[in-house]
Amino acid sequence: MKNTHTEPHAKNLGGLLKETVFGFNDGVVSTFAVIAGLSGAATDQRTILLAALSTLLAGAFSMGLGTYLGSKSEKDLYETELAREKYEMKHMPEIERQEIVDIYSAKGFKGKLLDDVVNHIVSDDAIWLDTMMREELGFAEKPPAPGLNGIFMSTAFVIGSLIATAPYFFHAANPISGGISNGTSYSFIYSVGASILALLIIGSLKTYFTRKNVFVSALETLAIGVLSAVATYATGLLFT
Repeated sequence: MKNTHTEPHAKNLGGLLKETVFGFNDGVVSTFAVIAGLSGAATDQRTILLAALSTLLAGAFSMGLGTYLGSKSEKDLYETELAREKYEMKHMPEIERQEIVDIYSAKGFKGKLLDDVVNHIVSDDAIWLDTMMREELGFAEKPPAPGLNGIFMSTAFVIGSLIATAPYFFHAANPISGGISNGTSYSFIYSVGASILALLIIGSLKTYFTRKNVFVSALETLAIGVLSAVATYATGLLFT
């Protein structure tokens, strides 16, 4: 029986995963931090909802556009270096070949083995170009489409923000008088629970790709969110 080994990898997903995790996490944390700060200041429920929605819209646009511009710059740099390497391979092949020799010599290849490796790489322009981009310039892979990165970031931010905001939608549709204590509404308590659960889930899910300990990752993500919320809630209390 042929023994095959397959292992799931996040090839071509690393960038999009990063944008999704960062966008979702930031959506939950930033929106809940606003909610916590206003709740600490005993702000009324509708004002909190309006502030949370403003944070959602502003964050979705700013994060999405910022990610798009950053990814576009990365893609432009990649394409510029790619064109330069193609030109040098065509017009200065001996210099480029020597760079391959230097790269693999530094890795410990010597003698006939080094010659064989270099000859194999330079015999195929696609392999040669890929090797130069990876080994000389440090590009792990072609950057993903900037628009796609921006969409993933914005969408993840909106979803994370809505999780923290959702309890206030229910309050607006069916207000409940009173609360747990002065300045602390039932909507806020539900928002705390929903945000904590969301942060634990996203912290756990990203370990599928990062291979980090699931409990450490979940608690690390939660700790960042809790610290942000506690800081803004305490600030809000100063204005009560």
